[in-house]
Amino acid sequence: MDSKSNHTGAMARPYKPKNILITGAAGFIASHVAIRITKKYPDYKIIVLDKLDYCSNLKNLLPVSSSPNFKFVKGDIASVDLVNFLLVTENIDTIMHFAAQTHVDNSFGNSFEFTKNNIYGTHVLLEACRISGQIKRFIHVSTDEVYGETDEDAVVGNHEASQLLPTNPYAATKAGAEMLVMAYGRSYGLPVITTRGNNVYGPNQFPEKLIPKFILLAMRGEPLPIHGDGVNVRSYLYCEDVAEAFEVILHHGEVGHVYNIGTKRERTVLDVAKDVCRLFNLEPDKVIMFVENRPFNDQRYFLDDEKLKSLGWAERTPWEEGLKKTMEWYVANSDYWGDVSGALLPHPRTLMMPGCEGSEEIKGILSRFNNIQTKVGSTSDNAPEPHAFKFLIYGRTGWIGGLLGKICEKKGIPYEYGNGRLQERSSLVLDIQTIKPTHVFNAAGVTGRPNVDWCESHKPDTIRTNVVGTLNLADVCRKHGLLMMNYATGCIFEYDAHHPEGSGIGFKEEDTPNFTGSFYSKTKAMVSR
Repeated sequence: MDSKSNHTGAMARPYKPKNILITGAAGFIASHVAIRITKKYPDYKIIVLDKLDYCSNLKNLLPVSSSPNFKFVKGDIASVDLVNFLLVTENIDTIMHFAAQTHVDNSFGNSFEFTKNNIYGTHVLLEACRISGQIKRFIHVSTDEVYGETDEDAVVGNHEASQLLPTNPYAATKAGAEMLVMAYGRSYGLPVITTRGNNVYGPNQFPEKLIPKFILLAMRGEPLPIHGDGVNVRSYLYCEDVAEAFEVILHHGEVGHVYNIGTKRERTVLDVAKDVCRLFNLEPDKVIMFVENRPFNDQRYFLDDEKLKSLGWAERTPWEEGLKKTMEWYVANSDYWGDVSGALLPHPRTLMMPGCEGSEEIKGILSRFNNIQTKVGSTSDNAPEPHAFKFLIYGRTGWIGGLLGKICEKKGIPYEYGNGRLQERSSLVLDIQTIKPTHVFNAAGVTGRPNVDWCESHKPDTIRTNVVGTLNLADVCRKHGLLMMNYATGCIFEYDAHHPEGSGIGFKEEDTPNFTGSFYSKTKAMVSR
């Protein structure tokens, strides 16, 4: 997919987008990219999609909140309906996909969230692009960690064609997402570009990351915790330089290619801590504290960045200058993130920041945005309050399942059809975690193609869905405290001596099924029992 040599991107005619969807742009890196492009290219329309997770902040986007070419949409990339809706209604031709769970420490204790966000969320975007058929650029933002650990004595960094050897759950999910991007590029001709970047630092970054954590701790006079012996080597780029790199890749990057966004200037974690100490006139020997190392703490990530340089990009901000700017910003904005005490721990885990959902502060910030959308079909601050119910429906293509969706639309009840297969438990759990329903309706089942006679010659398929799948869904709902409504059939009864034809005496709910004339009915009877 990628070629390191014979690169002619710098000579190609620049790409000119019209309507750009930027995912995760209330986060750190993407907010700087969104602000740069919104301000510099007023003829581009910028749509931001962000679910406002703990490390996102609407304050990051205030500099462009009133820009006529900017629009904020609160939502999750894992929502199939929302993504499809946005691509169509906003006539999106370009996607810059930043949204992801990124903190390595969290990935060891909450790896399924990383799979859901980083792999499934990316898959939703790709499939929506395939269906819409209107995307001219899909820029997927990955990380240098997909390459795995670089040898300590390596003189040349990993180039874009290097093997991917991730060593932690976070990096593995990013590598998995890359494989999906590559597959959609090859199988469906989706115009994809992938980036892999070194660490980024600067203003607005949530302080679970090393540099803002050290700065805030130094401001508070607290120890700076270093994992292990602190000799792990990292490369850091200032956020504005990285934003410029994405601007260059957007306009000059070649479809089907990968671009490293890196620097050859490396420093150990211990060096970073000492540099922060110098900024605050602290004695490193008294402030630095060595703590237990995290699992699989890679020694070094080192990139070959020549390919991106051939497009005209270059790192501009010296380390000392960038670190000083970052320190000055945090000193001036010490309460920007609210209570971040959990993030400042030596080994934070799955942090949830108070105030990210529904707080008065967030509502106040939302009111300052000129163009905002908080749910599908809503473009006004006067939109109705969210409904008390949300239904998850299985059986989209069936008559009952289709009818349920129409009833929900008529009644104004939010609903989504499940994507999981009933017999695949993990996919059902993913549906529930993603959609967050209040009730689950199961109208799925094998009834025969074109009639129930089909079930006689396809017994494994029939029992797999009608029995195993239904019981599987019921158990998943039970474990999540959800009511499941199962649509079964009356074809489990036949007339008998107690219920003669024409007598008007019907079978009751507690009666034992007695019809054994079809395998379809037998499977339905099994579940009823």
